[in-house]
Amino acid sequence: MVPDIWFYTVLGILIAFVVFFVVFMVWLKSQFPHPLMMKVLSTLHSALFGYEKAMIELIGGRGYKSHVFPEIVKTMKTIKDEDPKISSLFESKNPKKAMETWMEILKMTGITKTGHIVEKGEDKYQIVIPDCSLSNPIHEIIGDQKGICPMALILASSTAIADESTPIEIDYSSFTPTGTKTDIHFIKEE
Repeated sequence: MVPDIWFYTVLGILIAFVVFFVVFMVWLKSQFPHPLMMKVLSTLHSALFGYEKAMIELIGGRGYKSHVFPEIVKTMKTIKDEDPKISSLFESKNPKKAMETWMEILKMTGITKTGHIVEKGEDKYQIVIPDCSLSNPIHEIIGDQKGICPMALILASSTAIADESTPIEIDYSSFTPTGTKTDIHFIKEE
């Protein structure tokens, strides 16, 4: 038979471990967002799509370059020193490099694992985010609504860091249950 001191010592350690584990699990659960968060965020997408439609009707698709992109770049500048990868964005020599750098930031943050930029011809690109961590349940809820993926809009905005003057056209995104594809075209003025 085991002496009482050992029995109660081991029992005390096990009880302490169980209490610690339960407290840790409660704490861990408190760190996760509310289960409704993604459904509530779908209203953010709807608001963005509504603004997009109004802007396109009022000032045309090129209004992104003159009105939306500068605001996004301004925000990017405020977080420039948060990480070396974000700082390197501001050293981009061309629009494609800027988009690729921001895509790496999206990968680093876990928003996508396999997102990439596809060159579709001279001055034409496709932003592909096949596995967006923010898509569920938003893409299902928005259905066939026309709009531009906010992440693609931010990626397109990053091009203004490397090239502030070239007009850009951005098409509506093609939504899948888990991601998007968005075509952009730089308009070279002759």
